[in-house]
Amino acid sequence: MPILSTPETTEVIYGVESIISKVAKTISELKDCADAYWDAAGPSAVVTTAPVRKALIAAVQRGIRLRGITDITTDNISYCKMMIEDGHHLRHLPELKTTFGINDRMEYMCMVIVEEKKAPAQYIVSNVKRFVEGQQSLYDTLWSRALPAEQRIREIEEGLKPEFTETIIDPTEIQKLGFDLVKSAKEEITILFSTGNGFKRQERAGLIRLLQETDPTVKVRILLPADSASENTTKDKFYEDRRIEIRYFLKSTPQTLLTTLTTDKKLCLVIELKDDTKDNSFEAVRSATYSNSESIVWTRPASIFETLWMQAELDDRRRIDQRIS
Repeated sequence: MPILSTPETTEVIYGVESIISKVAKTISELKDCADAYWDAAGPSAVVTTAPVRKALIAAVQRGIRLRGITDITTDNISYCKMMIEDGHHLRHLPELKTTFGINDRMEYMCMVIVEEKKAPAQYIVSNVKRFVEGQQSLYDTLWSRALPAEQRIREIEEGLKPEFTETIIDPTEIQKLGFDLVKSAKEEITILFSTGNGFKRQERAGLIRLLQETDPTVKVRILLPADSASENTTKDKFYEDRRIEIRYFLKSTPQTLLTTLTTDKKLCLVIELKDDTKDNSFEAVRSATYSNSESIVWTRPASIFETLWMQAELDDRRRIDQRIS
């Protein structure tokens, strides 16, 4: 006899009691995993709805993997901690505006209305294969980008600034952000240009003037590829401003078409070029990465800059020694 497949259906469930019963029953029948995506009110609803929480704890004890993404805030942090204690693998994404779940990668459930500390009043349930697969793919992408709950909780409790890493494609936004970073610097600005043309484009955009107008207490260091035809000209532009220091690294140094801007060793903007022959940044720039992540700032822009800076100083000393000899 042929094996009959489960018919694909989509239904809407109404009423708090019916929804709680459906959710608890679904959890009790899980075979492998359940993924959930809540807004900030979700954790309180999960923890305070006794039949659902009980079913989830029992599922963990059976070896079911429970993943959850939510907006962890000062208001729901206690509920999130309780969920972690119950066995949820929890991660953080800010400002979520929807709530849905996927059971065993086969059934989608969407909470239409969520109210603080109350169960939902309406649920949409679907096992339409292609739809569920699409939602699962979306969830997996969000999971990979979400912050571990433990880190977010530590940020809240210790008053730390949340880490972020953003990819920016709009050249206008990249230019504005770079100038805003320069203006906001309190202690130091470091800029690495991988090409001389990159410096010339920013000169035309107003970078030199902006650097000269920054707070006099801010130290500025600039790295450029060595070019005997342009070194003296570039130095002349900053001659009267002794707090702005320029060094040149040898062109033989391995490099990619990147411009990096770091302020106060806390914020970095890494700009990737697509066509260095263009006269303006809007045509030359491909994209940029903006981050305050300590690991990103120090493993890439800051460490590369400091290495090239020291190498440039050694090269200067060698050239001086050669002239003397």
